[in-house]
Amino acid sequence: MDINNTNNEETIDLRKLLSIAGENKKVIAAIVIICTVLAIIIAFVLPKSYQSTTLVRVKGVSTNMSGYATIAASMGIDVSGSSSARPENYMELMKSREVLEPIMDKVDIPEEDREELTTEDFIKKYLEITNAKNTDLINIAAYGKTPEEAQMISQSVADNFLTLMTKLNKEDNSTVLKFLNDRVTVAKEEMETAENKLQAYQQEKGIYSPDDQGKALIEQLNTYDTNIAQLEAQAQANSAKLQDVTGQLEQQNSSLLEYNISDNDAIMNLRTAIVNKRVELVGLQQRYTEEHPDVIRCRQELDELNNSLSREIQSAVNSQSASLTPVQSSLLLDKVQTETAVAVTNASLEAIKEKQANVENSISTLSADGVEYVRLLRDRNITTETYTNLVKSYEGTRIKEAQESMDIQIIDAANLPKEDMPAKPNKKLIAAIGFVLGIMISFGYTLYAYNKRYGL
Repeated sequence: MDINNTNNEETIDLRKLLSIAGENKKVIAAIVIICTVLAIIIAFVLPKSYQSTTLVRVKGVSTNMSGYATIAASMGIDVSGSSSARPENYMELMKSREVLEPIMDKVDIPEEDREELTTEDFIKKYLEITNAKNTDLINIAAYGKTPEEAQMISQSVADNFLTLMTKLNKEDNSTVLKFLNDRVTVAKEEMETAENKLQAYQQEKGIYSPDDQGKALIEQLNTYDTNIAQLEAQAQANSAKLQDVTGQLEQQNSSLLEYNISDNDAIMNLRTAIVNKRVELVGLQQRYTEEHPDVIRCRQELDELNNSLSREIQSAVNSQSASLTPVQSSLLLDKVQTETAVAVTNASLEAIKEKQANVENSISTLSADGVEYVRLLRDRNITTETYTNLVKSYEGTRIKEAQESMDIQIIDAANLPKEDMPAKPNKKLIAAIGFVLGIMISFGYTLYAYNKRYGL
């Protein structure tokens, strides 16, 4: 019985509560009105903030091996080190000091506050950089005290970022470009020397065309020589690229240089399979044209092996680099792919040269003049092929440098917000919050009056 009485005493009588609310309706209405009016006043007193947005698209790019990757592609070797450009990498670069500090100097803030303003504080107050999942779009939303300031910040982030990408691309290409430029000069001299020697021998001996046996040997050797010249040019370019990437990675995190992929059995097996397939392709090229079904099939199989190797490397690196920044992870992937490309190229060279040596032994069956003619002709062909490949590589790298930051595309430039439409404060939302707060306070006041009269 006592328990029931206690429960009855703790139960609020809704009719009595409504009766008290009716008796105090003027007070309740005053509370709601006061809270709403105060919220509206606050909404008008708070400083205005305008929003301007820029939409940027990250094109499908790769941290590639420069223009000389086209040579490798023509040989069926994938050394591009392609790793899809992740929007997260670009978003991190957009937040870098090099991008933001020039903008911070233009923002209208007191001088004493400017000295204490850090890039992290600036991002929290003025920027929202977001990426919609599973898309290549980055949205740069900037806030400012005036429409012009908001537009300036948003547009400047995009412009400064493009400038930074241009700088990084040029720095990334500079080592390889300088190396290729030097090698082109040397290769041209070697080609001209070989050409002059062949012409002089032709005039001296009166030999301008080899006999049938010599033609057969030359055709076989030319196939080997062409592939060897391509691979040697690739090996030199790989070394320059590896030196450049290693230097960048050392600046990021020197401990990452110790990372070694050689203990991965899957990668080692794929490397061996690629070398064997490359040797098989050279053998087919000696017998058939490029349009022959066997040659096409072999190239397709080689492409599949290269793609599998690239995926396996990316998977192995990603499993080891969870704690790294996006930039460090990208550089480490580039380094491992370049090292693998070096190993594949060198192994392919060794295997093809071994096959070439067997054919070279047959040259001894020619006459002395024929042997010398074949040697000079081969020297001319090899140096010409090497020079051609290096020029292609050099021009490809220059094209990439000229493209600069074309892997980033501005879809929507920064808009100029309307003067009467600030993004912050949201007056309607603040007024609604004030109204709801007034209702809550009124309800609390009614409960207080009910407790005072009847107790809970």
